[in-house]
Amino acid sequence: MDALKKCSLIPPDEQRCVWMEAGVLFYRLCDRRQDCDNCPLDAAMHRRVAVTVESTSAGSPGASDAGSQDTLLEGLRYNRGHWWAQRLREHLFRLGIEPGLADALPDIKGVVLPSPRQRLRKGQACIWVVLDGGTLPLEAPLDGVVLAVNPDLIAEPFLLCQEPFQAGWLCDLEADDEAVATAGLMSADEARMKYAIDQSRFTASLAAAPGSRRQPVGITLADGGQRMRNIADILGPNRYLALVRRLCSYKK
Repeated sequence: MDALKKCSLIPPDEQRCVWMEAGVLFYRLCDRRQDCDNCPLDAAMHRRVAVTVESTSAGSPGASDAGSQDTLLEGLRYNRGHWWAQRLREHLFRLGIEPGLADALPDIKGVVLPSPRQRLRKGQACIWVVLDGGTLPLEAPLDGVVLAVNPDLIAEPFLLCQEPFQAGWLCDLEADDEAVATAGLMSADEARMKYAIDQSRFTASLAAAPGSRRQPVGITLADGGQRMRNIADILGPNRYLALVRRLCSYKK
């Protein structure tokens, strides 16, 4: 029995398909090194869930609003983890998250920021958003040193969602090598295309998640229960957070 518990369905050095990670497919390994943009299965899955996605998105945070790629600001740079970077001066960037990811975050309880003078490495979890289902780690988009953080987010964490480009910025980072840092970032036009794909996968995973088609029935408890407001309420905080984490992890 102990040996059975230690067995894994995922062979060593193999990767799960993103649709398996999202809970849409029960078992599927990736044979394309996470190159989803050129994967026929990924394209087929998008077509398969298109009708379900359309019917589900109306009441889902992150399902319709998370596709607000038209709100991306020109002149800023973006990364695959859904961060934006604004160049303030040579080597210095102001960082935050783009509106699509911000819209997918329900009822933020707090934001844990890095310390000034802390050194960050690209891909390192450096900021944690506290939600009902747990914490959402955000991975640094650049190598560098934190020069300042947004103090307003400590008292008013909801600014991260309400004003992601203005009052909800996260931190100022002095990049180690500006040329290297910006080489990995995207223009607004490039980001719109990539984020649209991410949105489609995220919305599909919402539509396919167990319980997502269950309709709220309003106040039914004898002591006055609260109506489920959106799909995050229907799925439950833990399940919904797991899907949002997957949204942040698309690096292809």
